[in-house]
Amino acid sequence: MMLTRIIMATFALSTLFITSCVKKEYYTVEPPTEPKPPTYNYIFDDDFNNNINNWAFSDPANAAYVTIGNSWLKYTYMPPNDGTNTVAINTGAKLHRNFLVQTRIRSDYAMGLCFGVSNSDYGYSFFIDNEGFFAVFKEGSAGEGVQTIMDWQESDAIYRNGWNDIEFEQTGNFWIGYINGVKVFEIQAKYLDGQKIGYIVLAGTTGYADYLTVQW
Repeated sequence: MMLTRIIMATFALSTLFITSCVKKEYYTVEPPTEPKPPTYNYIFDDDFNNNINNWAFSDPANAAYVTIGNSWLKYTYMPPNDGTNTVAINTGAKLHRNFLVQTRIRSDYAMGLCFGVSNSDYGYSFFIDNEGFFAVFKEGSAGEGVQTIMDWQESDAIYRNGWNDIEFEQTGNFWIGYINGVKVFEIQAKYLDGQKIGYIVLAGTTGYADYLTVQW
């Protein structure tokens, strides 16, 4: 009987040891990792200390003016009729892959980023206004009208009287928009005909930009 008890006790200890090993093995499983954000190899940066990138223009016939001064880009568009006006430059960015555009703007009406602009295509726009609304448009061309991608909608992220930090990112097959660090949209990416990036204003707007940074 004593021998039987010793064997049973030994078996019980062996079972406990094996069970402990199994539990320890279970807790070594690592949690899934989050997708890594895109990495960028190139950067364009303009703080508007001078007009080295040729932003400034004067178009009295259309009451459209861009000036560079006090480390700001100032954009004025005061035509008698409705419409938009665009200034865009070639930053060297390749917009057929992942890219990120960052800027800080303010206006007394409606101003936004424009991107994918070419000599024959007005590209796309990411607008915000001074009443707390944003929108995304395909700006068309000389032979094609404007198309609404996202109609005007309100966001608490927008500062109605002051500067707003704007970010637009193309990641894979998606466009993502941020205002003051808050993601306000994520939509399917569209084909971009051109490579130019810049600013767009609605008629009746005086707007300012503090800097423009593009990464790709």
